[in-house]
Amino acid sequence: MYFRRVLLGLDLELRDLSSDEFVPRTTRQLAERGMKLAAAQRGELQLCAVIDGLDLTRIPATPLQVSSFGGILSDRLESLADEARAAGIECETSLLGGVAWQELVQQADEWSASLIVVGAGSQRNSLGTTALRVLRSAKCPVLVEKSEIRGQTSEGTDDESEPAHVLLADDLSDSAADRLMTFVGSGLWRDAKCWLAHVVEPDRWLEAWHGGVSTDALVQRQATRTESARLKLHEHLAPTDHRTMSCGILTHVADGDFAATLRHLVDEWQIDLLVCGRGPQMEAVLPHIPCSVLQFPQPLAP
Repeated sequence: MYFRRVLLGLDLELRDLSSDEFVPRTTRQLAERGMKLAAAQRGELQLCAVIDGLDLTRIPATPLQVSSFGGILSDRLESLADEARAAGIECETSLLGGVAWQELVQQADEWSASLIVVGAGSQRNSLGTTALRVLRSAKCPVLVEKSEIRGQTSEGTDDESEPAHVLLADDLSDSAADRLMTFVGSGLWRDAKCWLAHVVEPDRWLEAWHGGVSTDALVQRQATRTESARLKLHEHLAPTDHRTMSCGILTHVADGDFAATLRHLVDEWQIDLLVCGRGPQMEAVLPHIPCSVLQFPQPLAP
């Protein structure tokens, strides 16, 4: 599976009224990222913007005001699309009205998108509400992008030579192996510094004690599970083209509570992008992740 059809959800509203920008800066950065993804895959790009709450239940407005606002957003959308077309990317646009996350997911389904890209919002240590709802509902992979990522900065900056740091969370399932294969095969993060990691949660001591399991037996069982996880990670890595990655992919097995340990690894390794599947454990972690996220549905659709 490759990302041949990229749907890019854009927030085109200019909230800083004193700015002389035609397109908001963070939106332009996201658009440029989407163009690079589509160009690298020789794919198609759809730029999609949603006038959130077009039913006007929150903010009263006349039809003339709505039409004028929609015209401004449409002009911004088309200006970005013209840039994509000038770069040789097949690009179309959609200006919709309704609830943003619902419209983006529905548009992705109708267009048969292979990847949805949305911004993470303005909060430094969390993902935005719209992004989280798209993550939970989309049938295809979703990339939620923070505005600043190593390896994607503008020319002339100090971070230019530092590759992006990527953490691939592997739950040892067949779906995790598929995610890894797609991630490596896409070639989009070939220059990144990557870790393939699994968290082995310890047995609950109280439950084990009631079951008559000794401390030594618990320690041995944890060691066995850790070694088994390490072997499984290498098994997932073996059939991929990981040797084509500039920095390779390091494997790592950690012990501890899943949420706390994963967040610790994100902070310790200064992760820019977390690649993961969908499930209850990730559902609890993602609202507080401070980096970009590439999440795949589970299982991964063909």
